[in-house]
Amino acid sequence: MYIRILTELSVNRYKWEGLPNSIDERFLENTLFRNALSVFFYSKKFNRHLALRGTGIGVPNMYDNPTKFLVVGNQMINATLPGNECVPIWANSQRMPDLDIVRLYADSLAELDMTFKINSKNLRKNKVILADENQRLSWQNINRQIDEGVEVIFGTSALDTTQAQVMDFNSDPQGVLNLQIVKSKMWNECMTLLGINNANQDKKERLVSDEVSANDEQVESTRNIGLKARKLACLQINEKFKYADGTPLNVSVEFAKQAEVPVTNFAEGL
Repeated sequence: MYIRILTELSVNRYKWEGLPNSIDERFLENTLFRNALSVFFYSKKFNRHLALRGTGIGVPNMYDNPTKFLVVGNQMINATLPGNECVPIWANSQRMPDLDIVRLYADSLAELDMTFKINSKNLRKNKVILADENQRLSWQNINRQIDEGVEVIFGTSALDTTQAQVMDFNSDPQGVLNLQIVKSKMWNECMTLLGINNANQDKKERLVSDEVSANDEQVESTRNIGLKARKLACLQINEKFKYADGTPLNVSVEFAKQAEVPVTNFAEGL
């Protein structure tokens, strides 16, 4: 579930404008998210611009840039393109996908969910009764009536309470709340690494203006990692390619405002 949610947030972070109708923006961002590279080129076979999965091949130049690209679409498209006939769109300057961020935090958030579930159950069943085997049924009935909310529980004189021992696991209700706070902070951290605004929603932890400003700077810096690489690709695309009528392409990209979602306060209401 967390992989799906975080992936959706990741692939909807950037808004492209001016892309040719033959290019699927959803496919483009999914390719950058998973492979960190999409190759933009004009296909003479299909008479249209395409942006497909690809990989750099051949001897790299002095700046470690590929001089050729192997482009793969489906069984119909499998071509090797020289570097001067295409433009690589990289996900970031390190040319590595953001998939690792999603997998890491999805795993951690799911682990916290399981820990929260176990601790919540322990709050309901946090004692073990050690008693004679002959009195097990009596203690089971008492425990059942407690669960059912019976106001007064009646026992018999045969029930020997002096011989019973109770092991208390000392479950901590505050610990459950702390887990939710940790989860909220972890979500915030993930959003920062993805460049998504994550205003602190915890009523007990209001941030001062300097802290808000510092967080905004971190988010903006993270955004610029992917945005700079995409803008460079837009510049190269607009310089290299034109429409069939000779009109230059005018491709641009910005960080999508709709990606600026507030962080859910997991601890609120507890």
